Amino acid sequence: MKRRFWGFLTALVANIASGQHTENLDYCNCQLKIEQNSPLLNGQFEQTCNGITTEKGLFVNGLKSGEWDTYNSKGKLIRKLNYDNGLLHGTVELFYANSKPKVVGQFDKGNKIGKWTYYTDKGKILVEGSFDSNKPIDLWTINDTKGKTPVVQYDYNSNKYLINRPTPIHKDGDLIQNENTEEWYVLISPDVKYASKSEPLGGYAFANYMFIELAEVPINYWDTYLYKRYKVSYKIATDNNATFACKSFSGEIPDNNLELTFLIMTNPPSKLKKIEHSDLQIVLLDSKIKEALSLLPPWIFKEQSDIDLYIHYVINQNLQ
Repeated sequence: MKRRFWGFLTALVANIASGQHTENLDYCNCQLKIEQNSPLLNGQFEQTCNGITTEKGLFVNGLKSGEWDTYNSKGKLIRKLNYDNGLLHGTVELFYANSKPKVVGQFDKGNKIGKWTYYTDKGKILVEGSFDSNKPIDLWTINDTKGKTPVVQYDYNSNKYLINRPTPIHKDGDLIQNENTEEWYVLISPDVKYASKSEPLGGYAFANYMFIELAEVPINYWDTYLYKRYKVSYKIATDNNATFACKSFSGEIPDNNLELTFLIMTNPPSKLKKIEHSDLQIVLLDSKIKEALSLLPPWIFKEQSDIDLYIHYVINQNLQ
């Protein structure tokens, strides 16, 4: 008995000394584990849900490093991203719940490079074009949602639209499958008006469509309540190179602002849980919002270099 006690005490002291941090989320049967949680995130991170690894990667001094993989509730790979000192670096691969490719592209220390292709869930090309050190080049094409007919073509060499017809957008009440859970949510699409000189390829409505497609609802947020706001400050150079800074926002949003909205309902109120998400969960979500923004198609410069966008990321909040 004495030997068993001292063995337990030794393991406990070793765990504390190493700074290992574990969070057990009983409401979703998930566990978050990282080697060091404070003062900065450090070491291997892993999230498991129902015994299945749903995300894993490495933090170094609070920044993501190396390969980060995300799996859905059934263990299917849905995201493979690579980081270098907190910057996206290397190949990007996103997948639909049916395992078909969703996005394929590449970064060089935070800059998009080479050919980027965005697919429909049927495996057809939705958007396609190329970057040179984060600058969009040559011809970019947006097809209809069937991936058959070009609805937008923009020549970045001559800086003009060759085709500019209405682009794919989501409709209020659409049912959309969440890759993380393979369940479906109801999308709420407010009637938002946009006005700025520089704008995303295909316009703001299409950018919102793509943001919804690229944003995640992690398993530990499904069937909970959340309302997060972000301020995204873009700088658009004359060569169409777009960079941004994104941070959580709690102040008063100015009138006539530009917005991206992600408003969803996952289930009726009787199935929802009021959860206070931990600091670690929020840090991980903030990172995913920045990833979604980083993966968006390019911008088009038209006289205006500084643009502020406000993101509303809302899960079930209107049902509370």
